Amino acid sequence: MTSGAVNQKVPGPKSLRSRWIVRSAAVVKDTLFADVSEWQRPVDDTYPYQVLSIRVSDGTYRDHNFAANYAWMRNALDSGRLVFGIVYTYCRPNWPANATTVRAMIDANGGLHPRIALMLDVERGGNPSGDGSDWINRLYANLAGYTGDRARIIGYGNVGDLNSMWPTKPNGIRLVVAAYGRNPDYPGKVAHQYTDGSGCSPGLPQGAPPFGTCDMNSADGLSPVQFAAACGIATPAGPAPEVLL
Repeated sequence: MTSGAVNQKVPGPKSLRSRWIVRSAAVVKDTLFADVSEWQRPVDDTYPYQVLSIRVSDGTYRDHNFAANYAWMRNALDSGRLVFGIVYTYCRPNWPANATTVRAMIDANGGLHPRIALMLDVERGGNPSGDGSDWINRLYANLAGYTGDRARIIGYGNVGDLNSMWPTKPNGIRLVVAAYGRNPDYPGKVAHQYTDGSGCSPGLPQGAPPFGTCDMNSADGLSPVQFAAACGIATPAGPAPEVLL
């Protein structure tokens, strides 16, 4: 999920196929969004989409770009530039320290914004083999207590890791499923990570300004507001801002 690809220019939103043209949140067919970490440059106002996912930590390792990315995200949520945001942590078995790191970093940078969901990045890399449901679910429960709403905790992983590492998941949890070159069904799936920026899923964006190539995702068939609601974020009181892509 943390791509080290060299930044390069990618087509801006005006060059995308007509089905990605958005005139209001009500007519969006799919919601595209990037997820980034310190492997990419910090986000700025050239970012064209209404949802963004940023890394806070890898276990207890603190992402060096989190403060800058989170400050931008909070401002963008307040202004309406973003409909909602996702903050993710790469999950490690030392779940109490992992949870403490997530909480401390968010609290030190303005606190948990009400339009942010937290995401558990469940991957085999660097983690023990076998069923990790116990420690992953303990991390989930801790962070659900932090958000005050378990619906605001979502998960991420590929099908193999989700099945082998996290076979016993919390009821109703929504998932971003990574699968490059295919789009599998999966229980609880709310979005699809379709590329790491390396050319998978031709015809779809392989990155986004200002990052260049990066992990890209699609919440298929959901507007940003609908995607937010599926991740525990209430529908905003006013109309979503008009965005021309």
